[in-house]
Amino acid sequence: MQIGVFTAGDLPPSEIVALGVAADEAGFDVFAVGEHHNPPYTSSSPTTLLAHIAAKTTLRLSTATTLITTNDPARLAAEYATLALLAPGRTDLVLGRGNTAKVFGWFGKEIEYSLPLTIEHYAAFKALWRGTYVWHACTRSPEIADLAAENDDGLFVFASRTEHVTRYRDQAAHPRIGVLAQHLDDGLAHAPDRLLVEVSSPADVEELGSDVCSALPHRRFSHGSARNVPS
Repeated sequence: MQIGVFTAGDLPPSEIVALGVAADEAGFDVFAVGEHHNPPYTSSSPTTLLAHIAAKTTLRLSTATTLITTNDPARLAAEYATLALLAPGRTDLVLGRGNTAKVFGWFGKEIEYSLPLTIEHYAAFKALWRGTYVWHACTRSPEIADLAAENDDGLFVFASRTEHVTRYRDQAAHPRIGVLAQHLDDGLAHAPDRLLVEVSSPADVEELGSDVCSALPHRRFSHGSARNVPS
């Protein structure tokens, strides 16, 4: 199991970078940042943030999530392929729909069509993508679990919203589950392949590292430790 931290992006960019550096120093496997375009979030360009963090760390870098609905799929493929070249073997992304009608409008889209947009844009993205692993964020729609299973991608869920995990596992040839959690114990309860716990400061990262060592004594966190990262 990979263990990492994530932020929704409601911090100044410099503080998001500091979280990534702290996560690397604590020996975590993964750092992820969400994509948001409305206040109080500052993470409207996650590839820029992750590229900066890539230069300062040895972490695996991901998103939590990338908006497949309001972004142009060709542009997504180009940006994340560039990130993958800058940090080879260390990047992947989690595709999600987004859930704010106002933001959809800013991009000339309507939230009522978010599900068909997800499926349409994913098909266009997949046709172009030659990069690393892809996950799908699934909070409410079984169709997203089906999409992930059909394409042998991973499924990311919130620790409190796991109702479609069984559906996905039953269909996927190589199921891989990711969990976003606010607390370590909530995430561990689901035995995921990747667990990301929300943090807000380097102190949170340090405390979480101690909690992981207590909960999983076989994990020995230290800077530069081997990371169990799937290909």
